[in-house]
Amino acid sequence: MSVPQLRRQNEDVHLNVLDGLPADHEAAIGVWRAANIARLLPPSVERVARIWEKLADPGACLVIGHPSASRDVLAMALAEPGRAQDGAGAVIPGYGHVSMVFVHPDMWGRGVGRQLLQGLHERASERGWSRTTLWTRASNARARRLYQSQGYRASGHETTLGDGGPILQLERQAR
Repeated sequence: MSVPQLRRQNEDVHLNVLDGLPADHEAAIGVWRAANIARLLPPSVERVARIWEKLADPGACLVIGHPSASRDVLAMALAEPGRAQDGAGAVIPGYGHVSMVFVHPDMWGRGVGRQLLQGLHERASERGWSRTTLWTRASNARARRLYQSQGYRASGHETTLGDGGPILQLERQAR
């Protein structure tokens, strides 16, 4: 993927947020992979396969972001119907779970994540989801700032990942 170079490193990028189509899945996974590698979390083959499954789920809500002057995908986010029992149970009406928010590392700090989440929240509202949750690493201060700026607050639920890293659940009520 080529990422457009901007005149100033800290310049905000105007993002077009679109519904992700099957033809966009490969580019979305490219953004996901680049962001994970930049955070020193290279994905396993099994994890990549799981992401392909999530994107193909007909109940999922995928959005992609690209700059006005290009069709290069710079960001992707995926929300799924919220489920009881920490995602293993029945679908809960009015509830969506944001399972992925990723911005290409070359675009970090340029307002891309904020615009992407705003587009995702619009689509969540169209689906009747008045509440969304997500999990994030406790150590990921950049993501936590982004989510808090978009109205997410700690739900009080915490757990750890397989590597022992603590993660926090954040929750947002539609405005």
